[in-house]
Amino acid sequence: MQLSKAKAGSEHVITACRATGRTRARLDSLGLVVGEHVHVLSSGFPGLILEIKGSRLALCKTVADTMEVSA
Repeated sequence: MQLSKAKAGSEHVITACRATGRTRARLDSLGLVVGEHVHVLSSGFPGLILEIKGSRLALCKTVADTMEVSA
C-alpha cells in the first residue's frame, strides 16, 4: 500500500521507494529507506507527519505516493 494512504496511529515498514534523483537522495538522507519502520502520527489533506528513528518529519502526499509500505 502507498504510504500516503496510511492512517494516523499506524506503524509500517517501508518496502519500496519509486522516487528518483534528488528526491530519492533526500529521502535516503532522512532515513526513509527500505526496511525501516515508520509510525504515522498524522495523516491529513496536505501530507503526513511521521516518526522515524525518534525524529518527526513531514512529507507531502506527492512524495508519500512514491513510497510503498507493508500493511
